[in-house]
Amino acid sequence: MTNTQPSMNDLKEKLTLTADKAKEMATSALDTASDAGRTVTAEVKTHAADTLDAVRDAAGEKAGAVRDTLVDAADRLADRLVTEGDGSTGLSAQVLNGLAGGVATVSDSLRGRTLGDLLADAQGYARRHPGTFAVGAAIAGFALARFIGSSTQREATRYTADTQGQPTVVKAQRG
Repeated sequence: MTNTQPSMNDLKEKLTLTADKAKEMATSALDTASDAGRTVTAEVKTHAADTLDAVRDAAGEKAGAVRDTLVDAADRLADRLVTEGDGSTGLSAQVLNGLAGGVATVSDSLRGRTLGDLLADAQGYARRHPGTFAVGAAIAGFALARFIGSSTQREATRYTADTQGQPTVVKAQRG
């Protein structure tokens, strides 16, 4: 039995050494995985922040373009209202000129402001003065419909030359 005892001790010792090496390797692998996880997390955060910045910049540019479009439309509407007011008489002319002045004022206030600021201002005004806001929206809708209607009518007018070379107006029929 003395002969088998040292080999059992040797075996236990080898198993203990192997277990210790396995623990060291597992700890090392865990540390490596943790480091890789932290690196990936940092890269994902950086990429997400860059993407968010790009989206925010693109949204800001789009909002600026929308604001510029609104300003241009308001300027054209004010010009058209002035033109309509010049062609009208009495109360109609006064109303159209008053609307033109109001639209011009709104257009001037739109310049240089963000779309978010404008929406917040409109919401605040609508909460403070709901009746005035509703009347203003109705008047703006009426003016816009009139502007669009007259623009469409103008586009439907075509000029052609008659048999003697004189220009004649031909109205396109809308269907």
